[in-house]
Amino acid sequence: MSFILNNCMAISIIFVVILFVSIVFNNRIAALVISFVTVLFGSFLLLYAFAKISGFDAIDIQIKGIIIIGEGLILLVITSIFIAVQETKKKTV
Repeated sequence: MSFILNNCMAISIIFVVILFVSIVFNNRIAALVISFVTVLFGSFLLLYAFAKISGFDAIDIQIKGIIIIGEGLILLVITSIFIAVQETKKKTV
């Protein structure tokens, strides 16, 4: 568990890279799933910090969890916009 807590920001960056790779290959479902997994990962960090960790370490993990949740929501919006643009291009062509 300490590996996940120490490298949570790197893990979220890996999620972002996977998301953009799935967008490049036009895999819409995978992009949405990765966005949702990023939000769930941030929620997991936040709730784990509330339940199991105390002191300043808990504050650190809680802030990182909130940042990752925000990142996941931004990715979800970007993915939704990208899918909507693709669909409108398909309908016009």
